[in-house]
Amino acid sequence: MISVIIPVYNVERYVEKCICSVLGQTYRDFELILVDDGSEDSSGHICDSYEKKDSRVRVIHRENGGLSAARNTGLAAAKGEYITYIDSDDSVEAGYLEELLGNALRYDADVSVCAYRPVWEGKPRMQRPLKENPDVQVCTGREAVWKIVAENDRKMITAWGKLYPCRMKPLLTYPEGRLHEDEFITYRILYTADTVAVSQRPLYCYLQRGSSIMNSGYSERRLDKIAALEEAVAYFDKAGDEEMTRYARKRYLLQLSIACYKVSAFMPEDTKLAGRLQKEWHTCYKKYWNSIKGISGVTDRAAVRIYAASPMAYRLAARVYEKIYRKV
Repeated sequence: MISVIIPVYNVERYVEKCICSVLGQTYRDFELILVDDGSEDSSGHICDSYEKKDSRVRVIHRENGGLSAARNTGLAAAKGEYITYIDSDDSVEAGYLEELLGNALRYDADVSVCAYRPVWEGKPRMQRPLKENPDVQVCTGREAVWKIVAENDRKMITAWGKLYPCRMKPLLTYPEGRLHEDEFITYRILYTADTVAVSQRPLYCYLQRGSSIMNSGYSERRLDKIAALEEAVAYFDKAGDEEMTRYARKRYLLQLSIACYKVSAFMPEDTKLAGRLQKEWHTCYKKYWNSIKGISGVTDRAAVRIYAASPMAYRLAARVYEKIYRKV
């Protein structure tokens, strides 16, 4: 049996579609755990209505504690041999569970991963036929982490879009009260895996909506990502993985540059925070640059060197880049 864990908070417009996408799975042996994290809208009632309709659905109501706390509550209640997370404003294709489990068994994989497709709120979804014989890449756990640290492969970073065996439960607890919670533990989970199966089929539908946490204005909470990347540097350094450590340092320094820009651009009144970040950046630049400059691409190298020479020039360049590409 697979335990499907969905944290739910104030998503009355989306949660029903999410639930229906799970109940419509071709693989039927699952339990659906809906964790209502103190919703103030009708989300909890919607969950309760599905619990009455389908014996596979279990609803847990709890006081609001955030996404990580809700996931952890669902994890503690899970009874399945396998575990997967789905966010309540997203949805999955009908073959999501069947393919993840099939690949886990077929390749004796510790973690099974699938690709995702972005779905933009308010825009019609483009229907593309799924491949009948999808490419599946089988790799080691370290190779999977490499996709995060060196290639910034988003499907490898997220908690969702993955199937974990229940023996990994001790590793699946998320840090509560943190944003970018996936960045704190996903690399640790994958690094301990012997084998990871990665399907290129986009079976997870990731909703891009303007009101989500990640699409809201910049705040100090967004700096949790910097803390997570700093922890990753220490983790790989302690493991004695020199190559992974170098790439983790590069990722950390680049994201710290972006954070410095974001704080100065969107939180100009917080000069104390901006000063602290700039001081931290210069300390890390002096400490890490010689070890990472040989592995940085042209764009990354230019971004770091521009910030080192002139934070003002970096801010101007970043604003232009953001207007053109919307990627900073």
